[in-house]
Amino acid sequence: MKNKPYPLYSLPQIESLRELIENHATNIPDEIAFSYKLGKSETVQKTYGDFNSDVAALGSFLAHHNIQHMHIGIIGENSYEWIVAFSAVTCGGGVSVPIDKELSSENISHLLEQSDCYSVFVSKKCLNLVKQIKGITVFDLSDFDTFVSEGKEYAENGETGYTNHIIKPNDLSAIFFTSGTTGTSKGVMLSHRNIATDINFACKNVTLSKVSVAVLPFHHTFGLITAVFKALNWRQHVYINQGLKHLPSDLQYMKPQNLFVVPLFVETFYKNIMMNVQKNKKTTVLERTMKISNLLLRVGIDLRRKLFKYILNGLGGNLEVIICGGAPLNTKYVKAFRSWGITVLNGYGITECSPVVSVNRNFYWRDESVGQILDGCLIKIADDGEILVKGDNVMVGYYKDEQATNEAMLDGWYHTGDLGHIDEDNFLYISGRKKNLIILSNGENISPEEIEMKILSDSAVAEVVVYGKDGTLWAEIFPAESYISNQEYFDTLIEQLNLDQPQYKRIQKVLLRANEFEKNSTMKILRLKISEDSHD
Repeated sequence: MKNKPYPLYSLPQIESLRELIENHATNIPDEIAFSYKLGKSETVQKTYGDFNSDVAALGSFLAHHNIQHMHIGIIGENSYEWIVAFSAVTCGGGVSVPIDKELSSENISHLLEQSDCYSVFVSKKCLNLVKQIKGITVFDLSDFDTFVSEGKEYAENGETGYTNHIIKPNDLSAIFFTSGTTGTSKGVMLSHRNIATDINFACKNVTLSKVSVAVLPFHHTFGLITAVFKALNWRQHVYINQGLKHLPSDLQYMKPQNLFVVPLFVETFYKNIMMNVQKNKKTTVLERTMKISNLLLRVGIDLRRKLFKYILNGLGGNLEVIICGGAPLNTKYVKAFRSWGITVLNGYGITECSPVVSVNRNFYWRDESVGQILDGCLIKIADDGEILVKGDNVMVGYYKDEQATNEAMLDGWYHTGDLGHIDEDNFLYISGRKKNLIILSNGENISPEEIEMKILSDSAVAEVVVYGKDGTLWAEIFPAESYISNQEYFDTLIEQLNLDQPQYKRIQKVLLRANEFEKNSTMKILRLKISEDSHD
């Protein structure tokens, strides 16, 4: 596997999701776009022709009921119907508003009101979340087939609202709510140009093929725009996972070549593989092979997959590429999977940038980085180290929040709030969050994420957060299972790590947790909650 520059990949450039959907329906109408389980055994397949037809039919249904150009919410578990609803609203001139189904009814009501939603598509399991909300029309996605059937009938009888709608690139297409680790959610306005541009940009860096399993929640841009629409742009077959409990069986069933995940998945896959090594009858042989796995990088990737066949079967056996984003990923996982024949491409994205800004390439990477900056996306580093982004993938602004928009967008540059640097080969590196900086009484500024990554390199540490208290640094650790309550081990670990750190970066106190840290829906630790609850 060569790690050096090579030409960007080339695909037809799109100006909207509708163009992507309709182009594929014309060029590859009979190829599988989506599949999913119906019940315990039946698998439904939808071709690109089917997908386009269903989107147009639902669009005609909305046009017939005079809500084609409205703001429409979408709430529910990942499903084909969810994707069609989003596409029909967006491609027909409306504004899709995806909302996290894990929120309370009160929060959902607030977000629907905040985003001026006239109606909402809701899965059957989530109907109870909206049934008390007044003044909004609810469409039950379990009636999806009826909506599509009626829409086709309306179109046959002369309804042209959807088919005649002309998309303008700068028109608003969707509002995605942020789910940061602090503060209230803001509605990120993305135009048709924003989304299409980011698809065009990202698909130049990475190439994918065959089958991908969509597991991340669709109400996030990474789970929808990247893991679904960018996969479709590469003409992939996307299998829709309908819940984490089904993921192991789905991987066995579909045997995918590609996955889009956040670091927690990669870490879990790694732990499961190591457990399988210990349980496998051929443990001794496998352990010996794994000890020389780095040397195996000199042999072909296919041979590596064969050598580690026994430990990779839990991921389906055909996995080639894992695209990972959303949070920092320890490089030990990247290196381990590469030695086993699976390429982990770490990337960086943010909702306000539609979302991808950088990603490592299939055959050109820097393990410590979050990838090469996308062609067409401009990035500069401010004097204080903050990453600033400019380009057609940068949001229109925050919905009905001029103050927040003006604070984030200065002189055309979006201020990400992340700290980092760019190397001579245009790879981006993240050192932490600006708002997480710990400022000690001696004036030193410390990025806790840098220290946390060092601590996480020890397999005994499942999770860790470093924060400032009483002018010193404290580390709160959630141990791996076999190290629960082993305070002596972690005190020694930190003592050893401190030896390689300047005095002001040394941890003075180590606390152990009995439970993992509280997280948001993208599995990011709620750091503000920790500082509020910090120990006396």
